[in-house]
Amino acid sequence: MIGSKVAYFKSINELEAYCEQKIKDESHLVFIDNNVLCKFPTLGNSSMETIAIKVREEEKNIDTVSEIWKIMFEKSLERSSTIFSIGGGVVSDSVGFAASTYKRGTKLITIPTTLLSMVDAAHGGKNGINNEFGKNQIGTFMMPQEVLICPEFLSQLPEKEIKTGLIELIKAGFLGSPELVEKVYEVDVNNIDVSLISEAVDIKNNIVNNDFKESSERMFLNFGHTIGHLIEADSHHQISHGEAVAVGILKAMQISEKLCGLAPNVSAKFEQFLDNLQISTIYEFKKNSAHLKELLLNDKKVENSKVKYVLLKNIGEPVLIDYDIRDLLDEVING
Repeated sequence: MIGSKVAYFKSINELEAYCEQKIKDESHLVFIDNNVLCKFPTLGNSSMETIAIKVREEEKNIDTVSEIWKIMFEKSLERSSTIFSIGGGVVSDSVGFAASTYKRGTKLITIPTTLLSMVDAAHGGKNGINNEFGKNQIGTFMMPQEVLICPEFLSQLPEKEIKTGLIELIKAGFLGSPELVEKVYEVDVNNIDVSLISEAVDIKNNIVNNDFKESSERMFLNFGHTIGHLIEADSHHQISHGEAVAVGILKAMQISEKLCGLAPNVSAKFEQFLDNLQISTIYEFKKNSAHLKELLLNDKKVENSKVKYVLLKNIGEPVLIDYDIRDLLDEVING
């Protein structure tokens, strides 16, 4: 499996020049998060045709995708046209899903503007939207041709979003690099070095290239996400993805201590890291266990009432186990 080309840019001006040169007079359309356009208005002044969109997590659904499809048809885009997605994970999911299904798939270039999307959501070719049964329940697999990363976008990002983006960054380290984990523990949230982003991207892409359709190894990337997605649904997305995954990772570490012999200092150090970032380490579920079980049963990794759950033997040594949903819920609620 050959993944997307990943390119890094020192400035938005350099990024714009690259994109304009790339498409020249070719058919294209740029979808950009309205908030990003407000913070970087020059992105709307280029020669490229640009449409500003507003999409929140709770609106990442088929209705939003239908609106994007409508625009694409009204613009008479062809299969050979290039779609640009500029924004965070919600925008890249929504636009990616629309691009992957429009006339059975058109060319896609993704430009992530949040730390979370730079290190995770923009990569790997998964495009998911939500429905009444849960997060990312409907989706496609289509790699963007290119992922273009410019850390200048982070300069206008709220500090809280930088902090929660660090959760996906350190997750990559937990899966594949003890050295990256230590670097993230020492990171200055006001100065995220592009080398950290690059290391996390390489870890994810190496996993994805070995298992694009997520039949085995790619499931490791769900570390912390089984419980994280449950928290997002239970809180009606009042808890952000990064915050929810942080709690999910900590709980998975604690279970790993019992089942896989993970050293307790691993979770203790991560918990201290979350405290330092002022990210909560606990979450009290609002819904009863029966409703939570129903939500878990819709998890894409469930087979025969058991979920493929990611644990750690050690940093850099993830494992998959078949975990009975009832036992997992008991551990999460009462453990």
